[in-house]
Amino acid sequence: MSEQKCEPFLRLIYLMGQDLRNHAEKILSPYQVTLEQFQILKSLDITTGYSQRVLGDAVSKTPANVTRILDRLEDKEVLIRKDHPEDRRTSLVFLTQKGQAIVEEAIGVFDSFSRQITSGISEHEQATVRDAFTKMSLNMNKISTDK
Repeated sequence: MSEQKCEPFLRLIYLMGQDLRNHAEKILSPYQVTLEQFQILKSLDITTGYSQRVLGDAVSKTPANVTRILDRLEDKEVLIRKDHPEDRRTSLVFLTQKGQAIVEEAIGVFDSFSRQITSGISEHEQATVRDAFTKMSLNMNKISTDK
């Protein structure tokens, strides 16, 4: 009888994160957007424009990273920038029809994927993991701000 190796808890989280990221990139490859780009796209809207600063805060990216991501997405014609009507120094970012179609379709694929990977895991078990991750995230934030 073979002995099952028990991975440390944080290693399991890391490995699951890597697996999720790799699969998410695979899901997004037909749309020719990266996971990083998709995070921005799904934060946008066709009718409401958002400043680059608001987008950066929403996806936890630096202004330079947001600019780089937006430049690439604008080249793909999935978003547009328009001058802010009240602040000439700022532009507002809007999703295009093409971008909206990508977001809607990809979210459907992600929802299906989510149902598949949580198959056989009860709502109670999912809530327990969610609570544990929330507490771990709060602990991590405290550790980060204490130093």
